[in-house]
Amino acid sequence: MRNIFFTIAFVSVLFSCGNKTEQIGVNAYKGIDKQEKEQKDLDSIGKEARQTFDDFKLALSMKDTTTTNFIVKEMYNIPNSTQKEHVWIRDVYTDQDDQLKGVVDNAPQYTKDVKLNDTVIIKPEEISDWMYYKGDKMIGGYSIKYMRSKLTAEERKKFDEQYKVKFD
Repeated sequence: MRNIFFTIAFVSVLFSCGNKTEQIGVNAYKGIDKQEKEQKDLDSIGKEARQTFDDFKLALSMKDTTTTNFIVKEMYNIPNSTQKEHVWIRDVYTDQDDQLKGVVDNAPQYTKDVKLNDTVIIKPEEISDWMYYKGDKMIGGYSIKYMRSKLTAEERKKFDEQYKVKFD
């Protein structure tokens, strides 16, 4: 009788572990699918940013006092990887040779091509986003708007309060 009890207990544990393992596998695939979809969305956003980059350059050249905070996100190589790191470049300006330049605004985690506060030449083909403020409204900022759309209503409210900018 005792052996039957242990056998039933062992079989029950064995089958319950199988279901948990199977569920973990299903959840892992859902996570991978979510990451792949997000990466496709971000790739699409980068393409849109490159296609509309002339809008950014035009606004920058207008020297309108109501437009501020010209910022670009540029892609840089990651050593031993086919992926790229996206780095924000602030204080964007056009130099005397009509080259766009700016200052690296965040400390890169993976790329060795640039570091925080470096002044860099912006390569339009490497743009993954751009933005500026027109008064209190953000123009561009496609990746920011995308990430904001993923927030809960409460998180979005805090985000908006922190950045004090209007999103369309």
